[in-house]
Amino acid sequence: MSSLIEVETKIAVSNLPEIADCLRSRGAVDLGSSVQQDTYLNATHRDYAKTDEALRVRETASGTEITYKGPKSPGSKSKARTEITLSVASAPDAIALLTATGFFVSATVRKERHEFQYGGTTIALDRVENLGTYIEIEVLTDADIAAADKKIDAVKKELNISGGAHIPVSYLELLLSKE
Repeated sequence: MSSLIEVETKIAVSNLPEIADCLRSRGAVDLGSSVQQDTYLNATHRDYAKTDEALRVRETASGTEITYKGPKSPGSKSKARTEITLSVASAPDAIALLTATGFFVSATVRKERHEFQYGGTTIALDRVENLGTYIEIEVLTDADIAAADKKIDAVKKELNISGGAHIPVSYLELLLSKE
């Protein structure tokens, strides 16, 4: 299990192959691609949409994990929130356990993700089903949100990521706002 503060910026982009080429040319570490299915759950005792929290079961070819995301922290120009993750053996079993204890499935987000490490960040190039294409630049920290914001800004500048504004909401929130 890990518990850190995830600081990220998300921007809608249309040129994922060009960004990937730029990252490779700058020596970024290519972490590979995955297809991710994220099943979000909500609680009967507390509405996560109202409390700005999330509980997710993520399934990929390499494994399954449950992640709790706390409310977004004020004072960051990116999105910063506590994140606790643990690995589990099976997505269906994890979902069955959570629903048996009073949680319910609220939505599923499917995406193709290609990840890189660059300049102290993790960069995800995402094709999200029914939403479009995005870049996420993320830093995990134990406390220094301002330093993480600066690192993200520096990487955005180095990669010439411009034009799109930071999207402060999750893919789940974007998907639900379309419905």
